[in-house]
Amino acid sequence: MKIGFYSSMPLENKANWSGTMYKMYEQISALGYEIEWIPQIKLDEQETAKLTKIQKLFYTIFHRGYNTKVNFYSSKKLGKKISSFLKDKNYDILFVPTYLNDFAFVKTKIPIIYLNDANIAQLLNYYPYYSGFGWLSKWETKQVEKIMLNKSAINIFSSEWAANYAVQAYGINPEKVKVLKFGANLKAPAAENLIQEKNKEFIFLFLAVDWERKRGHLAYETIKILHQKGYSVKLQIIGCNPNLNETWVNIIPYLNKNNDEDLAKIQAHLLQSHFLFVPTKADCTPIAFCEAAAYGLPIITTDTGGVSAHVENGKTGLLLSQNSSAKEYAAAIEKIINNEELLHSFSQQARIKYEKELNWEIWRKKFKEITHKIIS
Repeated sequence: MKIGFYSSMPLENKANWSGTMYKMYEQISALGYEIEWIPQIKLDEQETAKLTKIQKLFYTIFHRGYNTKVNFYSSKKLGKKISSFLKDKNYDILFVPTYLNDFAFVKTKIPIIYLNDANIAQLLNYYPYYSGFGWLSKWETKQVEKIMLNKSAINIFSSEWAANYAVQAYGINPEKVKVLKFGANLKAPAAENLIQEKNKEFIFLFLAVDWERKRGHLAYETIKILHQKGYSVKLQIIGCNPNLNETWVNIIPYLNKNNDEDLAKIQAHLLQSHFLFVPTKADCTPIAFCEAAAYGLPIITTDTGGVSAHVENGKTGLLLSQNSSAKEYAAAIEKIINNEELLHSFSQQARIKYEKELNWEIWRKKFKEITHKIIS
C-alpha cells in the first residue's frame, strides 16, 4: 500500500505538532506501507497579498477579524494546485492530518483519510487564535470544514468530543467518523518500574508551554493553599517561566524532548511526581496527559474540550468544572493526598488507561483496519 502523507515538515521531524506527526509516521511505517511525504503546498506571494487584502476589506466592512487559515479563497487556490500535483501520482490513500483548508476543494479519485484533534468550528472563540472573527468568516470556516469532512473517505478524531461534533453539527455519516486516541510521545517505563517509594513531599507537575491557556496561576494558587495548610507540597513547573519566587516552587523554563539529555530529565520528573496538575482553560488532546498516564500519574485538570477522553473523573484523575476556584481544587486534592489507598488506585488506573487506550500501538492497529477497509 502506498500512502501520500501531507505535512508542512519532513516526516522525520520529531518537533512537528509536538511530535505527533512523527509518531503517526512511525506507526504507519511499522505497518510496512510505502510512505511518500507530500510537502505542504502554499499560496504564492500574489495570492498571499490578495488574501491580506480580503482580510483588510473584511475588517473595514465588519470591524471584525477574518480567518485567514480557513476560507474559500485560499482553499480553492490550494485545491487547484494540489489537484494538479496529484494527477500523475499513484497513491492508494492520501493521509491529511489537520490541513482541511488545503484539501477541501481538491479533485482526486484517491481516497482521503483526514485527521484532527478537533473540528475548527469547535475552536472558534475557544482558542485565542480562532477568536474575534466576524459571523461571515465563521460561516465560511464551517462551510469549508463541512466540505472537507464530506469529501474524506474517513475522518479520524482523537476524542469523542470532536467525533460527535462532526456527526451532530455537520451531519457527517457516523460510518465515516472514527476515534483514534493519541499515545505518549515518549517511551513509557515498564509497569514494574513505577512501583517505587516516592518522596514524602507531594510533587505536582505542571508540564506545559502556555502558562495562560493552561492556567498555571490557578495551579500555583491551589498548591499555595495546600502549603499554607501545612501539607508538604511542591509545584514543579516545566516548559514556561512565570515570575514566581517560592521555596515550594521549582521552575525549568524549557526542556527539549528531541534532546536525549533533556528527555531524560522530563522522564525523571514524571517518575518522581505524584500528579500532573494542568487546570487548562481550553484543550483538545493534551499529549502530556497521555504521557502522564504512561507514568501512572493521576491527572488533575478541567472538564473541557477533548480532555475527558484522556482523564476519567474519580478514577484516573480529577475533572473539575471550568469555573472551579483554587479552593475547590485544593479541597478535591486533599481527599486524595489524605487517602494513600485512593492515590494508589488512581495511579494504577491511569497506567491501565494508557495500556488499553492511550498508546500508539493501539492507534496503529486501528489505523490498519481503516486503511484495509478503504482499499477493500
